Amino acid sequence: LRMERQCQNAAALAGWLAAHPRIARVYYPGLDERGESARVFKDALRGGIVAFDIADAGREEVFGFLRALRICLPVTTLGDVYTMVLYPAVSTHRTLSPQERAAAGIGDGLVRLSAGIEDIADLIADLDQALSR
Repeated sequence: LRMERQCQNAAALAGWLAAHPRIARVYYPGLDERGESARVFKDALRGGIVAFDIADAGREEVFGFLRALRICLPVTTLGDVYTMVLYPAVSTHRTLSPQERAAAGIGDGLVRLSAGIEDIADLIADLDQALSR
């Protein structure tokens, strides 16, 4: 039940983020590069992790986004019943040089999100208010 809800929330958040004007790109197995649902994943659970690039964001903009979140919890590890966000540039990939991170596709605007089981409308509202700052 928990995994099914997390996957449903992640899919809904990925679709919502793909349509948001402040988001440059969404990385999620159920979406193609244009942010549209991929047919091959139509009926499958796609996982609870979503990554996204905030358009034209550097560290200060991402830190502002993280500080503005009220439901999604900024953390250094992912996976729980609560929705959590991780900033790879200063956590999991902090030991890499900017060039190494760029080569790995880890830009300063990249955020990873692990969907929890909260109400999807609450999660979308939280992300929206944080992205609007």
